[in-house]
Amino acid sequence: MMHDRELIYDAKQQLHRADKKYKAGDKGKKKEMIHDRELIYDAKGQIHRIDEQKHRHPILKHMHRFDKAKK
Repeated sequence: MMHDRELIYDAKQQLHRADKKYKAGDKGKKKEMIHDRELIYDAKGQIHRIDEQKHRHPILKHMHRFDKAKK
């Protein structure tokens, strides 16, 4: 999980640098910015899934499955 947090930190720094270059007139940096945003989104999702698995109470796991079956 720490690795994912480091990925987010690095991607945010890259995004910031690419944003500065894009605003300065380098229009090719737009793809890089989109890619960095995707990395951040994916890493945050992974952290969320890991946190849910770690902190879920055993009884709540069964309730969660029951809630999905109702829908």
